[in-house]
Amino acid sequence: MNTLIALGVPVAALLAYLATRPASPAGEAARRAHRVSRHPALANLGDVRLRLDRELPGRQVDFVLARVAQHGIDARTLWAWLDRFGADALVLALASGQGYAGVLRILRDQTTYDEREARLLARLSTPELFELAA
Repeated sequence: MNTLIALGVPVAALLAYLATRPASPAGEAARRAHRVSRHPALANLGDVRLRLDRELPGRQVDFVLARVAQHGIDARTLWAWLDRFGADALVLALASGQGYAGVLRILRDQTTYDEREARLLARLSTPELFELAA
């Protein structure tokens, strides 16, 4: 009986530790990304930033975040855009002069987004943003 107690106590302590230890940052980020992808209303600007960091070069991420702050575009709108059109199209839309109202109008519109027009306008208005990407 003493042997069972001697073996059971350390095993119980180990299980308690494993159950209460903090999750790794990578695991926590993966869980958060999965949860936000299932429930887009939970997205915040940190989630948007992580997604942009995965999909765009740093220079374009900085540009997008500056325009987002300038126009006050909320995270839910950005997440909806990223799901529907992607990060590259967001750079093009913001670089071509679309603000918050323009992004909302494109999201609401039932027609397809004219990426060729946005690319042309973006390259004319901010050519430095696309020099390395070309």
